[in-house]
Amino acid sequence: MQILLTNDDSHDSPLFLLALKELQQHGDVTVVVPAQEQSWKGKSMTRYGQLYVDRIDLHGYPAWSVTGTPADCVNLGIHNLMPVRPDLVVSGINIGINTGLGFVMASGTVGAALEANIAGLPGLALSQELKFDEYIAWSNDRCFDDACIEEVSAIFRQMLPLMWEQLVTGQSDSTTWNVNLPRELRAPEIVRTRMGHSFYGRVFSQKGDQYFHQLERFPTDQAPDTDQMVVSHGRVSATRLDIRDLGQIIPD
Repeated sequence: MQILLTNDDSHDSPLFLLALKELQQHGDVTVVVPAQEQSWKGKSMTRYGQLYVDRIDLHGYPAWSVTGTPADCVNLGIHNLMPVRPDLVVSGINIGINTGLGFVMASGTVGAALEANIAGLPGLALSQELKFDEYIAWSNDRCFDDACIEEVSAIFRQMLPLMWEQLVTGQSDSTTWNVNLPRELRAPEIVRTRMGHSFYGRVFSQKGDQYFHQLERFPTDQAPDTDQMVVSHGRVSATRLDIRDLGQIIPD
């Protein structure tokens, strides 16, 4: 299997390296990754401005580094950089979950997988729940402690074969699966969920004459079948996304 791997946290994410190492057991992995952090970019693509592609060494593994968005990386990978068309596009593992409709639409991780969807390819958007202090440590210092890495690595290694069996093997359509892994796995199962109707409010705060990204707290959809609630109860959530379904005529 030919696998195209990207993310939105850039190449220095230890969770991205984890995905790279583990996915090599399932196929030939081509890495096309943003040169810098690209969170909250959704499925945006570079229309104007300079877009450069460079070869880099990623912990001994050759990779392509792109001065653009995650969706740029996927389109370039599929149509320009890979010698053969990939069988699967994987985006992640994202640092933090991507649950709820408002956040899924804003996610660069999901946006990359949806670019595969447009190309008629199946995709996995992978995201990892973190504890609040772990997420803050990454945001401030771009690092995790060893215990955090060991624990989330163990969860991913345990669940990846099940993801492959249920969401990849035998799948012939262009479906994207938005997969969110809990920080503490209470049951080793994958639950098919719907996107919760969770929507953010104010995103920016003013400091002097500038505005900065500072998300306010927001209400979440508490229904038990939603992605966020399943993750909060220690199980892996998988939500089917296919933008090819949009725009169809709905019978009266």
